[in-house]
Amino acid sequence: MTRLSTSLLLTVLALLAALGLAACDPVAIGPVPVGPETPVVSSAAPGSTQAVGPSPSGIPESSPSPTSGTAVAVAVLDGLRAFAADPKQTYRVTLTGTARGSADTLKVKGTLDVAGADAAFSASFRFPGGRSTRTDYRRVGDNDWVRFRSKGWAGLSGVKPAAVIDPFAGTHDGTHLQYLGQVKTEAGHYLVQLTGIYLHPTLIPAVNLTAEKVTRTKLLLVTDANGVPVRATWSLEGQGRVSGQLQAIVVDLKLTWSRIGRALTIKAP
Repeated sequence: MTRLSTSLLLTVLALLAALGLAACDPVAIGPVPVGPETPVVSSAAPGSTQAVGPSPSGIPESSPSPTSGTAVAVAVLDGLRAFAADPKQTYRVTLTGTARGSADTLKVKGTLDVAGADAAFSASFRFPGGRSTRTDYRRVGDNDWVRFRSKGWAGLSGVKPAAVIDPFAGTHDGTHLQYLGQVKTEAGHYLVQLTGIYLHPTLIPAVNLTAEKVTRTKLLLVTDANGVPVRATWSLEGQGRVSGQLQAIVVDLKLTWSRIGRALTIKAP
């Protein structure tokens, strides 16, 4: 055999070996989210499919293995969007925590019932010194009402109804929606960060609080594998005028979901 033919044969054998290895080796689809260090961020519109990792070729992988970490992230985010957007969805959120300004810290305890676009909020606020008072709020369609200290109901002015209660704002308003991975030591529970409104400062029952404004919210939400909410911590940063003086407002709440899918009727007062 000539030197040229030997060289050609070796080249062919090397090519065949490389093809065989390529056919057997697994192909990576990009980083798999396993915790806060490898988040999946979504800004896709509700109902769309969000690619969660690039393939080695640079083309987004849109059909990951059903058992991969990437598929879990997609299922959680898509499930949460569907839960939030369902016009027939019902649930109750139990909330506890604090609302504080520059001088006073109020202890908060209450519930939020949601039935589609309608909402009913009821909470007690305990002031320093032990005095307690209450706020009740209803939203039915495009109308809403509030009453403070068990007085008569009145229309709420200054804030649009859709902005007073918006539990999963980050799923539909274009703000940050981020998958953070499985909750440590809790199989089947996953952590998502987004925005939302559970207690607008205008619902704080202080007679000298005016010009309330929300600056920032953060919802750290625990869901199941289908994106259904389980519990959360929620914080709000805002401002308002207390007796005319501009002050910061901070609200920190712990939230727990229950009565998901059960009959809840919310009526105008």
